[in-house]
Amino acid sequence: MLNTIAFVGLLGVLIIAHEFGHFIVAKLSGVGVERFAIGFGPVIFKHKGKETEFVVCALPLGGYVKLAGDNRGACKGLANEFFSKPIATRIRIVLAGPVFNYLLAFILFWAIAVIGFSYLEPVVGNVKTGYPAQAAGLLPGDRITKVNDKTVESWTEMTYLIRTSSENVRLLIEREGVAMPVVVSLKEAVINNGLGEKKKTPIIGIEASGSVRKVQYNVFTGFIKGAEYLYYHTMITVFSFAYMILGKISATEAVGPLGIYAITSEAVRAGIVAFLSLAAALNISLAVINLCPLPVLDGGHIFLFGLEKLRGKPLSEKAEDILAKVGIAAIGFLCLFVFYNDILRFGPRLWGKDRNAGITANQAAPDEPIK
Repeated sequence: MLNTIAFVGLLGVLIIAHEFGHFIVAKLSGVGVERFAIGFGPVIFKHKGKETEFVVCALPLGGYVKLAGDNRGACKGLANEFFSKPIATRIRIVLAGPVFNYLLAFILFWAIAVIGFSYLEPVVGNVKTGYPAQAAGLLPGDRITKVNDKTVESWTEMTYLIRTSSENVRLLIEREGVAMPVVVSLKEAVINNGLGEKKKTPIIGIEASGSVRKVQYNVFTGFIKGAEYLYYHTMITVFSFAYMILGKISATEAVGPLGIYAITSEAVRAGIVAFLSLAAALNISLAVINLCPLPVLDGGHIFLFGLEKLRGKPLSEKAEDILAKVGIAAIGFLCLFVFYNDILRFGPRLWGKDRNAGITANQAAPDEPIK
């Protein structure tokens, strides 16, 4: 029951932040807001305000803000209509949704920095026999300080950089106070990815020493650290999507509602920092996805408004309608794919067939950012 409440609450906060961004900027821009809806399906709560109807629906898997005059063809030219506003104003309203998700992610990371968290340090505990790390001369006790010229401070960010590298990895290690450059090749191995799945993964063959560092910052330093975590997780998200497109990461790694539920359940067990970190990461993912230039997404609307600015006129209604249908079809296909993949990946765990796998607090907490 607690897991379900946490899941619904988590999605609800994400959606409210996003839609509130559209709502408040529209109101400040003089655009009427006819409806503010959270979720889809049967209505379970409704309140009619002076101008806006506020609605909560049964399925918390999305939401929308209905603006006055947001259909170009039906626009009457009234001052409070969306399409009566200049292109720059329209872009601000559309962009506000992802921006508010981003702001919420920053606030969450700031809170995490002030609360404090622990993470595994990038110190080698064991070098596996027959693996590239042994051939390269790595030893237990070596501290890895850089991967491919990027400074690392945690085991998780180190492994991420290694697993997204090409054939060779450039490491800078510290051994007895002396810095040493090392080049290590990669070897594919089947390992547990932390979500109860065994995947072929490029590794070098080292295990963590178990050395844990606890960090906690004051409010002012936490503000700066929150911004660093935001940047770091944004880069992780953007590069993950890029690697999927380029085929470096399988599209089956994408996570949908069932996957989020499973990960939320583990984060609840791991503690408040893990849960807040997950919430922040999901806000970033929602912002990045919505900024993709696909029709019906915020990024698609912004792209069309930019095109309208360059052309001096909008696309024809027919062209926009075709693009919208293509966008809906593409997103629908992606949703089905992700949901089907979720069932295969997380179904056994959610339905009691495999409850041995999970994430740890160290995996869920925000790592120190890549410098």
